[in-house]
Amino acid sequence: MVLKQFIEEVKNNFKNVDDKFFDNIEIYKQYLQEYNKATNLTRLDGEDKIYQEYFLESILPFINIDFAKYTKVLDIGSGSGIPGIVLKLLYPQIDLTIIESNGKKLTFMRSLASKLNINVTFYLKRAEEIRNNEREKYDIVTSRAVAELRIILEVSVPYCKVNGLIIEPKGRMFKEEYAEAEQIIGKLGIKLISEKDNSNFVFEKVEVTNQEYPRKWTDIIKNE
Repeated sequence: MVLKQFIEEVKNNFKNVDDKFFDNIEIYKQYLQEYNKATNLTRLDGEDKIYQEYFLESILPFINIDFAKYTKVLDIGSGSGIPGIVLKLLYPQIDLTIIESNGKKLTFMRSLASKLNINVTFYLKRAEEIRNNEREKYDIVTSRAVAELRIILEVSVPYCKVNGLIIEPKGRMFKEEYAEAEQIIGKLGIKLISEKDNSNFVFEKVEVTNQEYPRKWTDIIKNE
């Protein structure tokens, strides 16, 4: 995919996108490619992949989301900025927070946010180490390629407000991941509002999360 195709796809799927978005995407792309030469942030920095697999595919799961209603967004494990920073460029009105445990990647994102002149709150920490003042705080919690569904849901749901959304795009094994997550889904007070045969899972939070979640990381990964 080249820039022209990327522009067409975004305009076809997202309404009222202005040219500033595409200007900022070009700044993002060039800065990422240059930075990546020294730090190896991502494998998706080639011209043939960056528009399609990096930028476009990171925002397609949000086509039907009303960001006038869901304004406080948390991106867990954003890596080098997707989907969070791309969403912030697309919807400047959102209040974006990013949690990232990798200091090298967080340094890049801070620098990128400054270069793009956007406001983003960053936390360098492990997401399962949640503080009481962070619980039930965000309208949308999302992550991309961080962990299998049962794990990322347990980590993500406590951050989300009741009536908020947890959006988890998954890969080819999405059916298997959903089957393994069903037990924890029943304990977290969420319901699936997208089709199960769609690899993009959208859950609505319907009740306050029990304080026992998220558990310690060693307990989460045991799958018990």
